[in-house]
Amino acid sequence: MKRIEVVYGGVKYTIPNRELAAVQKEITDAIAGDSLHWLEANSGEGILEPAHLLIAAGIPIAVVDVMATVHSDSDSPL
Repeated sequence: MKRIEVVYGGVKYTIPNRELAAVQKEITDAIAGDSLHWLEANSGEGILEPAHLLIAAGIPIAVVDVMATVHSDSDSPL
């Protein structure tokens, strides 16, 4: 399963079943575009609720490929 974590406004959101590169491209295209764009994500733990994040220039956002982190941690000798 693929999962991208998004930190937006200091709050963590998740996007399931997407590749990191695809999410990065969607964000880059949105910032470069002429109209507003809403990124679909999930909010909460356990029972997830849909969240729509406004993507525009000047709004800080970070994306993390959670599954890549999990796989690299499992390779650790700790």
